[in-house]
Amino acid sequence: MERDALRMTPARVPVVGFKVRHASVQIELDVERNVTCELSALAIGPVAQQITAMPMGIEMLLEGFLAARSARHQNPVLHVTKFELLEAQPNVEGTK
Repeated sequence: MERDALRMTPARVPVVGFKVRHASVQIELDVERNVTCELSALAIGPVAQQITAMPMGIEMLLEGFLAARSARHQNPVLHVTKFELLEAQPNVEGTK
């Protein structure tokens, strides 16, 4: 995972952009398939502050929605609205 520095919008709302790596096993035509991809993500508000406080490389379950990067760039960006840690990390807490 790579993460940008936490920044503030003109309205003083915290925002952070980052990349996430997805890995799972999916069933396609009754055959297991290993699926991996990287996706740009964005968190706003308290979630941005919490994501910024997390160490890099931990496993998280992310919840949110996909939207185009901008009107001119239609690449999808995952807007993270909630997250949950999937592995125990010392001195780290997430949200549910």
